[in-house]
Amino acid sequence: MKKNFLTFLLLGAAALLNAKSFSLQIVQRNTGGENVFDASYIVEQAIMDYFFDRGTIVSNNSVIVSDNDAAKEKSQLHRSFVDAQEGGMNLFIKLFLNYSLENSTNPSAVLLSNIRDAQVEIVSVSDLKVLFEKKFVPKKVNSSNDNRGGVESFATDMAIEIQARLAKKEGAL
Repeated sequence: MKKNFLTFLLLGAAALLNAKSFSLQIVQRNTGGENVFDASYIVEQAIMDYFFDRGTIVSNNSVIVSDNDAAKEKSQLHRSFVDAQEGGMNLFIKLFLNYSLENSTNPSAVLLSNIRDAQVEIVSVSDLKVLFEKKFVPKKVNSSNDNRGGVESFATDMAIEIQARLAKKEGAL
């Protein structure tokens, strides 16, 4: 009995070592404050759920709220990258959510119209190679998608594209 359990435990550990994994870091930009918007959390959760549901090990760090200080942002991203390395992650995904709030009727609301675009950069933790970069722009915003569901759909569309592109990169995920 003990021998079977030990064998099972070792096989499970070996499977985890070979499992694909990533750490996701959301950077919220152009919000003019220090508070993390609910829309940023929703994007983060939708992407993490998408990959977790497909067997990928996912982790994240707290959302970074950029105050247009490039050196500070770079330092915070570096700390997140080190966490990904120490956590044994295969990939580090930086997702910059760029907000456009000048004409918003409710800047802190979960509205697709508040998100101008998202820039994604995926880096291999082992060799620091950039595997994928892309700018995503939300589809045309209308009354039926300018809500939480529209934000979730935008995030899921990004996750689908990320997965497809990484699959072409020799099974990066």
